[in-house]
Amino acid sequence: MVILLSIWTAGCISIGIWGKYENGIVFKDDFEQGILESNKWCPTREGDFRESIVDVHDVDPTELFDYRLRLKADTIETRDDTVKFHGVRSIRRIDFSKGKRISFDLDWNNQSNGCYLTGAVYLCPTATNGNPRGEKDWLKFEYVGVPPGYNVRTVIATKIDGIVKPFDLDGWPENRKGRQISNQRITIILDSKGFKVVENGKEIYNSQSHNLRFTAAYLYLQMSSHSNYPSREIYFDNVVVYQAY
Repeated sequence: MVILLSIWTAGCISIGIWGKYENGIVFKDDFEQGILESNKWCPTREGDFRESIVDVHDVDPTELFDYRLRLKADTIETRDDTVKFHGVRSIRRIDFSKGKRISFDLDWNNQSNGCYLTGAVYLCPTATNGNPRGEKDWLKFEYVGVPPGYNVRTVIATKIDGIVKPFDLDGWPENRKGRQISNQRITIILDSKGFKVVENGKEIYNSQSHNLRFTAAYLYLQMSSHSNYPSREIYFDNVVVYQAY
């Protein structure tokens, strides 16, 4: 039996474009309300799961609180011919025509077997309650688990009119060992011409020309898993969108 334990909002409504707030902050969510706020996020899902959880979870074992967005998947005895995706999409679009910084924490959660597990952020002009990867245009930053599962590699790529263009694969396939990560702080600095990616305060990629055909996009926080893996979870936190210049 397939067990689905997701917070799900049918027919999520997409509205507006984030404007300019005080101090240049356009949007902020540290999930400290302890719930997935429906005016900020819409859950997304594609594929068959034994268990799918998209919620806000307290990761602090003490009496204090540390709420984060939790994406948890169990894919034991699910179909071998599907990859399973779930996460959240912002209700509003980000207008980056004049430059935005999009920052977030991604906690890989010390996976003992992260093979074929991903944690990703998509910027996509299309609103879907399914999988943004299937849309024809996007910009993606992603961590991919590398066998035997302790390490990861990054994938930075775009998809323009259905054609995927990898910008950086973290040395893959020449370097198949990958690298260890923990709780990563990522910032994507993006405007109508180019973008750069900063990881834990260090610039890891810079493109002067991305050739994207859109200047406003929904923000997707995503996880994916192949079939027949026991319960695994990753966390997102401290999402901030603010003026770049």
